[in-house]
Amino acid sequence: MQFPLDVITGYFDENDMRVTKHPRHPKDLFSWVSAFCDDDAPGIGVAGIEGKPVYVVESRGTLPENACCVIVSKPGESISSSPAGARADDICVESALEPAVIADRIQRYLMGIIQWNDVMGDMIESECICQDLLKASEPVLKSYVGLSDSTYSYIAHTPNIAPIDDTSRYFIENKFYSSDALSKAREKGLVRTWAHQDWTTVHNEPNEITSHPSIERVFRLNDAYAAHLVMVSEKPISTAQVFLFNLLAKRVEMCLTHHWRLENPLEQRYTYFLKELLTGNTYDGSYLEERALLHGLPLTGLFEMCLIDNTWRAGSASYFAKKVLETDPNCKVAFEGSRVVVLLCTPEPRRGRIAGMEERLFELAGQMRLEVGVSDRYEHIDQSALALEKARIALKYGHRRSRRYTTFDQGLTAEGVFRFRRYFPYFVTDPFSRSEKFVAKLLSSPNPLSMLREADRERGTSDFEILRTYLYCEGSIKKVCDIMHMHRNTVSYRLDKIRDAIATDLEDPDMRMYLRTLYLLNE
Repeated sequence: MQFPLDVITGYFDENDMRVTKHPRHPKDLFSWVSAFCDDDAPGIGVAGIEGKPVYVVESRGTLPENACCVIVSKPGESISSSPAGARADDICVESALEPAVIADRIQRYLMGIIQWNDVMGDMIESECICQDLLKASEPVLKSYVGLSDSTYSYIAHTPNIAPIDDTSRYFIENKFYSSDALSKAREKGLVRTWAHQDWTTVHNEPNEITSHPSIERVFRLNDAYAAHLVMVSEKPISTAQVFLFNLLAKRVEMCLTHHWRLENPLEQRYTYFLKELLTGNTYDGSYLEERALLHGLPLTGLFEMCLIDNTWRAGSASYFAKKVLETDPNCKVAFEGSRVVVLLCTPEPRRGRIAGMEERLFELAGQMRLEVGVSDRYEHIDQSALALEKARIALKYGHRRSRRYTTFDQGLTAEGVFRFRRYFPYFVTDPFSRSEKFVAKLLSSPNPLSMLREADRERGTSDFEILRTYLYCEGSIKKVCDIMHMHRNTVSYRLDKIRDAIATDLEDPDMRMYLRTLYLLNE
């Protein structure tokens, strides 16, 4: 690994060692530091050695001309800012330490940087998140770092270093920038600047956003502003900090590029929020409502999750995602590896509207010979992660059993469409699947039976037992009347109420099998 010469001067500044002469070309590269020079010392042009060698000495003496030197003088000695024999790229510093000690400390500092960079590389290979990179960077950068997306919403920040400026503090507490900061950024044209910025920018003077020295890097996706990395420091930004920040920025960009595959290729404003929902990173109460409003997604209504496999048949996952949005702009699209996740949603609980979105999506998937796993419908957006798991189960077991399993309502379902309610019994009874965690999560979340029990508690009814008996009697209302000792009209009326409460068609045999399985799991 090679370093610019200004990393050495930055190290001296951080350790309060006065630099009396800076190199003329601070961006020239070196790869190692030593206090000893002999005939066996490596130099420029030697195989395996790149960049200038740097020697820490008290006097340049007879060192090679191609070498760069750190000339050390004792504090209080009479020495000019450019001692005799000092060359253009030599560095002069005052210190009471011996040259060998200084060289050793610089080399340790450089080794720490190399190890940190290698650790970040290993983390990215293990599919870490940006928060992990920032946490690993705290001991090296020693400054607050925050990462936001193009909607100025929270992604990550250094967890153990508190922000020192009001803007960053608000960012930490509320997970998005304040409206005042955003209005100032727009008034000063910073938003337009960020939209075209693809380089690291240093602000050692207070600006409209931060009142402390700061450094920033803008990340782009599909030639559009996508994310923003900012570091805020108590002291002026040193050249060494710029180098370290750029190393972190490169790793963050790699991490973002990896995780952007989960997001909408057309950069809709909801992409980061949808990613959080699909990974189970949701929040409670008013904050979740505020985030949903900020990103243009309804908090409540009617939702359904679809997972599409074999997108290579359409050319690519990005192409299919684009076709979905062209077919129905109300769909929300994200990536899961080579698969495409489509969220069907409407702020109003209208099953007809979701059915229309279904029809258009299934028709498009059928034209491209793609397979679709479909979750059941739900009414709150924070259930999206569980719905995605349901779609995965439907796709996995539907693909496995599609040729062996004859559907009861074959005429009502498009070919290649696998619904969760149909294949859930296979998943539960599969001896090779680990279903305990999913079943526990399913039973603790809103499901048809939990909703029915809640309605019974509110109204003082016994619909939960009526439905259980109805399923046990294979849909015979007469048998239900005999067992429950109820009038036929009462049973018919309660079944209508049950259909409304759980928004379920009891005439669907797959749904009845799904409900029977839920009853067994609730025992």
